[in-house]
Amino acid sequence: MPDTDVYYIFKPADPLPPPPDIEFLAVREFLADEPACQMLWELLDTQFRTRSKFLAIWPCVSFVAVHRDADGALDGCLLVSAPVNWQIDYVVVRPDSRGQGIASKLVKAALASATVHKPPYVMLTSKESLRPLYEGCGFRGIPTPAAVPV
Repeated sequence: MPDTDVYYIFKPADPLPPPPDIEFLAVREFLADEPACQMLWELLDTQFRTRSKFLAIWPCVSFVAVHRDADGALDGCLLVSAPVNWQIDYVVVRPDSRGQGIASKLVKAALASATVHKPPYVMLTSKESLRPLYEGCGFRGIPTPAAVPV
């Protein structure tokens, strides 16, 4: 059975503590770090192969959550588009850094920041196989439009 997309939603409410080892940066701050920008591009190119989608959403990105390895190099990040509701796009972790809970920390940092900024909702779309990650962080899956009875 193919790994289908699931839509997830989180409604910010009570303040959440941010993970201590995640930077939640305005996109302008992130862009000042050229090595991190290069690593983001490499990760997106090798793991997602969706350059056109990335280039389409990039103008809407307002925040970047960043995790760094012991040497200070980016080893995981998450993008947040924030016009009204927040949309999480691209939760990405370097292959050699996986299995350390970095993706969960990135998501939790975005949600902690959302409880401060108070967007109505935080949303994302991801594969069914990642349901434990996102629901473990506080999201709930919602029916896809095709699954809603007419």
